[in-house]
Amino acid sequence: MSARRMLTGTFLGLGALLMTTSVLAPAAGAQAAAPERAAAPVPVTALNCDGNTYKCTANLQYGDGRWVADWAVNVYHQGVASQSSSVRSAAAPVPVTGLSCDGNTYKCTAKLQYGDGRWVADWAVNVYHQGVASQSSSVRSAAAPVPVTGLTCDGNTYKCTANLQYGDGKWVADWKVNVYHQG
Repeated sequence: MSARRMLTGTFLGLGALLMTTSVLAPAAGAQAAAPERAAAPVPVTALNCDGNTYKCTANLQYGDGRWVADWAVNVYHQGVASQSSSVRSAAAPVPVTGLSCDGNTYKCTAKLQYGDGRWVADWAVNVYHQGVASQSSSVRSAAAPVPVTGLTCDGNTYKCTANLQYGDGKWVADWKVNVYHQG
C-alpha cells in the first residue's frame, strides 16, 4: 500500500471517528451527572457570586457553554460595621470585579459589583507552588493578597485553580467545587 493511500485511509478513519464522537457528544454533554466527560482543566469565562445563596458560580468554557462550577462562600461588607443582614437583599448573582488570593490566610477574595463596591465573597483555599518540590513553607512569606492571573476549573478533579501573580509565576490556589450542567 502506498504512503498516500495509507494517509488518506488514516484521515478518513479519523474523520469518521470525529463525526461519530461529535454526534454522540451532545447527548453525553446533556446529562447532568456526566461532568467527568469535561476536558480538564477548562478556562472560566465568567464569575458571579450570590449573597442570597452564599455561592460563587464560574461559567466554564466547555461544550454547549452551560457547564458551571460552584462553591460555598462567605459574603459580607468590608465596612466599619459588622457583617450586615442586608446581604440577604443583595441582587443575586452579581459579577466579580476583582479576584485575589492570600498565602497567609489561605483565602481567596472576590470583589463584588454591588452597592458601594465594598461587598466581597471569600472562601478557603489551598495555596502551593507547582514546582518539582512539594509544598514549600515559604508560602507563608507570600505577599498577601496577590492578584489572580488565570482561573480554570476541572470536571475530573472537581477543583478550580487560580494562578497567582507571585514569585516565579508557579504559585496557585485551588479549592473544591461542584461541577454540573445547567440543563
